[in-house]
Amino acid sequence: MIGYFHGAGEEALAMMGVDPARLPSREAWLDRLLPDLARPLPQKLTYYLAWRSDGLEVGHSNANQIVFGVRAHVHLHLWIPERRRSGLGLACFTESIRRFAADLELKQIVCEPYAANPGPNRLLERAGFTFVRRYRTTPGLINFEQEVNRWELLPARPTARASSAD
Repeated sequence: MIGYFHGAGEEALAMMGVDPARLPSREAWLDRLLPDLARPLPQKLTYYLAWRSDGLEVGHSNANQIVFGVRAHVHLHLWIPERRRSGLGLACFTESIRRFAADLELKQIVCEPYAANPGPNRLLERAGFTFVRRYRTTPGLINFEQEVNRWELLPARPTARASSAD
């Protein structure tokens, strides 16, 4: 996951709303994330799932801003551009949502992608999320200030509509 961000070009980072100058070093990022591996689920600050397809690591999904038993914010990154728009992202994200909802006992799942990035916004609609609003914020430590779209899901609802492409 860290390699994905550090290896992405400036154009790809900009499309995700990421400021390259705000990326922590690999070591600092690991120092922040590794302690979560040992934490029990109710105490996790972040929760990552890696995804493989055809024997290759193809992406990851993570939950953060976790309030166990209540809500979390989620993200999905499909690392291989050629695999996008194939249905793989929707399949991985749907499974991620199922796992996060069950493991973290979530009643609400929130995703706030960069409004200028159409891919994740389309995927969220296909995954059954409801658009709530657009607003300006700095969504995370590695992001620049931007417009984001807030999408929400109540996990009791289906997490994916029938679709062969994302």
